[in-house]
Amino acid sequence: MATHRYREIDPSLPNVGTSARGPKHMKLEDAQAIMASTDLLALGLLLGYLRSYAATAGAIMFAPAVAAIALILGSTTVAVIFLAVFGLASWTVMEARRCARQWEGVVTTRIAELVARGQ
Repeated sequence: MATHRYREIDPSLPNVGTSARGPKHMKLEDAQAIMASTDLLALGLLLGYLRSYAATAGAIMFAPAVAAIALILGSTTVAVIFLAVFGLASWTVMEARRCARQWEGVVTTRIAELVARGQ
C-alpha cells in the first residue's frame, strides 16, 4: 500500500506515520499544516489513509474465535493466550482509532472549508 501518496501531491502535509499501532500523535504544527493545504486530492488521500486504521479491528474478531475453537478442542492454554491477544488487540485498535480520529477531524474540517469556499 502506498501510504504516503498524499505527500507526493502536497509535500507540505505532515507525515502521519505508518505504524500498525496507529498514526502518530498530532501536534499543533501538524494541524496548522493541514489547515494551510489547498489540495483537495491530497487531503482526500490523507483522509482515506487515516480511515484505513479501522481495518485493524480484524484482530479483535480473530482472537476470540481462535480462543473459542481452542476451548472446544480442550486447549485451555491456547484459549488463554488468545484471550490475552484479544485484550491487547482491543486496546491497540482503540488507541489507533483515537489518534486517527483526531487527524480525521482536522482533515475533514479543512476539506469542508475548501468546498464551502468553492476551491
